[in-house]
Amino acid sequence: MKYIYILLLLLSLTIFTNAQEERKIIREGNEYYNTKDFDKSALNYKKAYKINPESHQLLNNIGASQYRNGMFNESAMNYENFLKMTGSKKEKADAFYNIGNSYLQAADYKKSIEAYRNSLRMDPEHDMSRYNMAVATKVKEQQQQQQQQDQEQGDGEGEDNQDQKDKKEGDENKDESKGNEDQQNEAQKQEQQKQPQPKDNEMTREEMERFLESLQQQEKDVQDKVKKEKFKMQQRIVEKDW
Repeated sequence: MKYIYILLLLLSLTIFTNAQEERKIIREGNEYYNTKDFDKSALNYKKAYKINPESHQLLNNIGASQYRNGMFNESAMNYENFLKMTGSKKEKADAFYNIGNSYLQAADYKKSIEAYRNSLRMDPEHDMSRYNMAVATKVKEQQQQQQQQDQEQGDGEGEDNQDQKDKKEGDENKDESKGNEDQQNEAQKQEQQKQPQPKDNEMTREEMERFLESLQQQEKDVQDKVKKEKFKMQQRIVEKDW
């Protein structure tokens, strides 16, 4: 019995020490995150998770640090790992939303749309997922249109090259000055064709980047609003009807 008691005591001390170390590392990680040192915050959260793999919320912390640091594929992976650990529909909806944001920033629009759709399956009132899914869908459509336009331009240049070859063979006996003038005109025509023509309602790259930045700001505003509402609820005095 004496040995069992000593072993239990040592085990308790080890657990207590690990818990203290975990809390200390998490606090440091939070400080790094607040000062935008996302490399160190992610490193601290990983250390804490290694100490306590049952603390699944740390996967969200790691993912958030990586997202803010521009490591979008890595953040998506950690959000997906958290998704496997949680059973709450609300947490699943939020996790899918974070996954969608990561893939949207990584320009993987197909995966981002699917993630937002899954978020709405978990929570049909998840308005930010609905809004971001519309954005990802629009950007994906524009990408497809641009690819189609590039392909059509490539095909057109191939036909123009063949036409130029036939024209050159037919005009070999013409006056040299006239031939030079024709070649200059043809070169100008080709140069104009190579320049991409903007389409109606199409976002430029700069506009898309500004749009994604606005999404991040909107997400922050929503989170701040939720925190304020929670604080108000905690401070509010509820009177009972007797």
